[in-house]
Amino acid sequence: VVFISYTYLLYPLLIVTLGRLRSRSVDFDDDPEMLPSITMIIIAFNEETRIEAKLANCRELDYPAELLEICVVSDGATDGTADILRARDDIVFIEDPENHGKPHQLNRAIERAESEILVFSDTRQIYDPAALSMLVGNFMDDSVGCVSGELVFRTPADPTGSHIGLYWTYEKILREAESRIDSTLGVTGAIYAIRRELATPLPADTILDDIEIPLDAFRGGYRVIFEPGARAFDTPSTELDTEFRRKTRTLAGNYQLFARNPWLLVPWKNRIFVQAVSHKFFRLLVPWAMIAVLLTSSSIEGTAFAMIFWAQVAAYGIGVAALKSERLRGNR
Repeated sequence: VVFISYTYLLYPLLIVTLGRLRSRSVDFDDDPEMLPSITMIIIAFNEETRIEAKLANCRELDYPAELLEICVVSDGATDGTADILRARDDIVFIEDPENHGKPHQLNRAIERAESEILVFSDTRQIYDPAALSMLVGNFMDDSVGCVSGELVFRTPADPTGSHIGLYWTYEKILREAESRIDSTLGVTGAIYAIRRELATPLPADTILDDIEIPLDAFRGGYRVIFEPGARAFDTPSTELDTEFRRKTRTLAGNYQLFARNPWLLVPWKNRIFVQAVSHKFFRLLVPWAMIAVLLTSSSIEGTAFAMIFWAQVAAYGIGVAALKSERLRGNR
């Protein structure tokens, strides 16, 4: 119980407090005369219904057109995505007739790019006009190697955007605090940027590029920071199955992160050891701690422990029932 409480309550309180006490500022500068060249990389698979809106958004961004290159890779699309992209003369189009997966296509785009800064984006999200300027302004600080933007969810009822869900608000607070101290380990996959010279090829089986690519910058001694002023807008998923798959993929990616980078768990090799372990690694152990709490509370005598045990059984039972019942699943 103490371990679970530390992971989800005490660590956030600690990191937010430290972030306020020992904040490291960033030399931000968005002077138009100093803006670097950018290549925005988009990997598209069967996106014919969204790709034109995305490209229109890219061209409406408040950034000099002569400094902004749009590179789109079609990852074996079987709909009309490639036809739409082939007809454009204002983008760099890389077509692959076969589906090799996002890591492979990112490597192709990175290898071809010659701009100073690479920005990684998804097709679904629409950027705020100032998003690119807010991202790259942080690179005027020589200690910054990678910058994450913020994902803002909006609905037809709230088109201006809102931070829907306690979890995402909680994550944003953690990343902001970690960024103020030194670096945050992960970034927002829909909107982040890295110095071109720091981006190295991804292994073909990489699950989360938005952890592996920022890690290149961190490993090189640079900071990975969170910039809330660089915003990408999205519509929250209402499908539990979609959200479940997304979360499963994220957790699998975290397992892969530590399996490939055991040095993250060595204090003298990782300058953000406490953040990496507390924010990422301990979350992988929390389910096992919850099982331990269930088993131990069932084996200790006393009315209080019996009540605690049955309260857990009831909570997990409701969760299992909701997975099986559409009616329960739709009940908040």
